[in-house]
Amino acid sequence: MSNTIIFKDKDVNYYSMVPTKYKPFVSIVSILCFLLIIDVDSLAFATTGDTIPLSFSKGYGDGDIMLFIATDTSDNQTAVSMTASLGHKVNYVPELSSIPKPYIQQGYDFLNGVKGEGSFGFQLPVASAFPGDKGYSPLVQLNLVKWVDTVNARVLKSSQDIEQAQRNGEIQIINTKIIINSPAISQK
Repeated sequence: MSNTIIFKDKDVNYYSMVPTKYKPFVSIVSILCFLLIIDVDSLAFATTGDTIPLSFSKGYGDGDIMLFIATDTSDNQTAVSMTASLGHKVNYVPELSSIPKPYIQQGYDFLNGVKGEGSFGFQLPVASAFPGDKGYSPLVQLNLVKWVDTVNARVLKSSQDIEQAQRNGEIQIINTKIIINSPAISQK
């Protein structure tokens, strides 16, 4: 017997009554109806509370723009601030502070310099790695970057750019103990 769907009712094989040239269409329609039933059935259990809106944040990584979603932070004040700016709840999770350093990547947010879409009104933040790169983690230690002379400020797009600017004495990096669960949701 072929891989076809047989419609039976009281031992009547309706499929055998379909002209041969239409049998492929009947099979396709049968499959589509089956998928529709599955989809409708799954919707029967869905409620309006099954989804929540989440905002994406933009940032640089290795010179490219990445998208991030923030869900948790180890600092309560940061959680309140991020909740207000992102429009979705960012959880305060103090236990994130106890994650060992090897499981955390570095993130840099700018306190001054080039105006932009960053958290403080300046350039976009910078992450030290993309998903799949060595050192990538969805857990990010927040480092604040401050230009020594804002006249010479420029957009820095990678952790290498930041390290070089620090070696040149152009910026100061203020390390915080704030850890943010902010996985990248797009890759290069």
